[in-house]
Amino acid sequence: MNEQPEVSDLPLLHRGKVRSLYARPDGTILMVASDAISAFDHVLSPAIPDKGAILTAMSLWWFEQLADLAPNHVISTEVPSQVAGRALVCEKLDMVPIECVARGYLTGSGWLEYQQHGTVCGIDLPAGLVDGARLPEPIFTPATKAPMGEHDENIDFATAAGIVGEELATQLRDLTLELYARAEEIARQRGIILADTKVEFGLRADGTIVLADEVLTPDSSRFWDAETWDGTAAPESFDKQYVRNWLSRESGWDRHGTDAPPALPAEVVAATRERYLQAYERLTGEPFVPAGAVDEAPSVDQDRIAAMGRVVVEVMPKPEILDPQGKAISQALQRLGYQGLSVRQGKRFEIEVEGEVTAERLEQIETAAEQLLANTVIESFVVRAESAESDK
Repeated sequence: MNEQPEVSDLPLLHRGKVRSLYARPDGTILMVASDAISAFDHVLSPAIPDKGAILTAMSLWWFEQLADLAPNHVISTEVPSQVAGRALVCEKLDMVPIECVARGYLTGSGWLEYQQHGTVCGIDLPAGLVDGARLPEPIFTPATKAPMGEHDENIDFATAAGIVGEELATQLRDLTLELYARAEEIARQRGIILADTKVEFGLRADGTIVLADEVLTPDSSRFWDAETWDGTAAPESFDKQYVRNWLSRESGWDRHGTDAPPALPAEVVAATRERYLQAYERLTGEPFVPAGAVDEAPSVDQDRIAAMGRVVVEVMPKPEILDPQGKAISQALQRLGYQGLSVRQGKRFEIEVEGEVTAERLEQIETAAEQLLANTVIESFVVRAESAESDK
């Protein structure tokens, strides 16, 4: 478990509650996500195993889904071995000094303000809404970026415009809501409600707005199970709201007092990790593989390899499902002059099988594909045997 992994040969630029930033000699930044978890402006103990790697993998997946809407800060995933799987090489940007929040549902700090004033960040909402209610339309509710240990504060659009200028504030609002709309649709297709999310942006020297930090993770978003939402209350979530609820309802800790929060019980740590895993695997349709797991796999000698058959599983998004990666590739081909081409991007798995590939073995792999390799709600798959001759 890496609460705050160190990269001793690079200068530390900044250490936050969860992430550390290091300066690289080429002017880029190494961003490292720890396993630490924070709530109510406190870093809690113990950490959540694999959390940093889950957040990093999830951000990378979402950056791909949103690539046609906004450029992002990721340059490379080639990072030092001690932080493999939890670190990214990123552009150095002039970070926008506000947090950009999109809400499609009323909950959290928005619910608290609504109970008192009938508004969220100065936006009037209909009377009679409950915690967990779907809003008439998604709203932009920015917040200040408070120093570590202090509270972020929700602000209205006019205040945000006073900080960054009205033109940039308008661009940030429109882009945040566009990103939310795309992500909300993708999540809904996978049986998950994206209640709200926080995104951060930076500016390149030429003024280009770049999506930065983490994006659409259980740390920055509220994910709800669509099957359990009925509009009468906020349902159980796949994010750190579970930890907030334990602290405020079960631990006996006074979040407004001066005492440090109590240690998280083992069962809360395990349940939190499971929620983060569920969010990742349900959204991406991929099993989470910790860094190093592939390297630690047992080796197979060459004689056994020669006796193996191969089964190929090809997975494609269903025609009615959004395919942002395929769309981005299609647009890139058009820019290069290749007209009349439409791309849908899928996945290919090659499975080595000892001995002959029998009908029974194919049936087993079809079952495995349905259970693990494909998200059958949004993807279709084909399983077929492939001759070793195809490698020649």
